[in-house]
Amino acid sequence: MRVTYTQEQLDIQPQLAAANINPESFLATDYLNHFNEIVMLMEMVPDMPELLEDAVDWSPKTYSEHFAESGFQAKDLAIKAYGLAPAVFKLPFESVCGEMQSTIQATVKGLVTVNVIERGLSPAAQALIRGRIEMLQTLLMQLNQLIHGKSKKRCKPRCQKPNKKMFSHRKILINCLIEQFKYLLFALHNLPFVIQFSHFIYCGFFSYKMWVMP
Repeated sequence: MRVTYTQEQLDIQPQLAAANINPESFLATDYLNHFNEIVMLMEMVPDMPELLEDAVDWSPKTYSEHFAESGFQAKDLAIKAYGLAPAVFKLPFESVCGEMQSTIQATVKGLVTVNVIERGLSPAAQALIRGRIEMLQTLLMQLNQLIHGKSKKRCKPRCQKPNKKMFSHRKILINCLIEQFKYLLFALHNLPFVIQFSHFIYCGFFSYKMWVMP
């Protein structure tokens, strides 16, 4: 893609490559570290639910906030370059970042709501979470492409047409609800109805939020 740069952008371009900032997009891959850490934590949560406590501590940071607090050697240049980044890269970049942040926060919130640290997750729920992680990994790849100057018209999974993977997620959701209902029927013989009904509502609410919330 051919981009027309302003004189101000042309003046700063020679400094970017040496500072590990892409001279075409004016963006730096160091910002991906902000998302890589939380995605890695979420990948381990299905097997080690106690790691959710660390995931809860994660909070979104803007591009400028990340570099201002990082040890990146050319942090001031990175922030300045971001302010001058061509819109053809910057706008979709910010859009995908927003998608990632909302997806991460919704997923973590759903896990906290059902107290997975103590209750654990069923195999169907684990599969559902892994599907959400795949979505985040796809978004990370899109961010990496934009940073390296590869603009795309569609950078958000929501813009894509439904595919087999999306329908498999629906199947997982249904299986999760069925499994929790079976658990309710089985456990009615051992615990008071109120406790079991509450558990069923919690699990159903979790499954719903994990599907409908980005």
